Amino acid sequence: MSVEALLDTYYDRATIPLRNTKFGRDITGSLDIRHVTEDDEFRFLHHKIILKDGVASSVWREQEWGLGENSIDVTHFEDGIVKQLSLRHTGDSVTGLKVSLSRYEWLLPDPDHRLPYIFGRADMETWYKASDFQMGLNRCRLAWDQETKHTFSVRELGVDRDKAEHLYKGVEYRIEIDESIRLTIEEKETRRVVWRISMSADEVRALFEYASNEPWLNGWGPVAAIVENGK
Repeated sequence: MSVEALLDTYYDRATIPLRNTKFGRDITGSLDIRHVTEDDEFRFLHHKIILKDGVASSVWREQEWGLGENSIDVTHFEDGIVKQLSLRHTGDSVTGLKVSLSRYEWLLPDPDHRLPYIFGRADMETWYKASDFQMGLNRCRLAWDQETKHTFSVRELGVDRDKAEHLYKGVEYRIEIDESIRLTIEEKETRRVVWRISMSADEVRALFEYASNEPWLNGWGPVAAIVENGK
């Protein structure tokens, strides 16, 4: 199923009064912006789905977890690649963030119908945790597969690899971690990814402002300028 079909299916379902949802749609020029808000008294979810000229562009999600803790996710789609930034925060204080790298064909419908899609697979997922007034790499895994529960941990509790190679379903991953995360993905073509292992408090605040306000509508560039600015 294409990304556009996933988004259409999710929005169409949200318009059926099975759950406590509110929805709306704004079409301005090339932008098709759809809003879905769900409040079931246990959790609050707000989605903004953006298509440009009928092509999936981005998805924004805000979720309240209770006890003052919230999260904001921004996902961008470009050239078959899915990039997602997730921030966990209390008020305007960011407590952790996650950056994920997946592909269009690996997105699946959410079996609970609460999200536009879930990641069936991911090339890489990294978690960063606040410490000493900066955000530092806490976990890193490759080749996550939701169906088989397969994953290859590079950084985890009890796992601390600085260099590794891993092959899964015909995709070869080679990763090195020192002053940055350097990942090479070998399949039919070669892709190279460089991500930071730490970010300053000012950079994290910039990411929070990007996700909290409207800059995310204009693309992944501000995130790349920080997260992908590795050595």
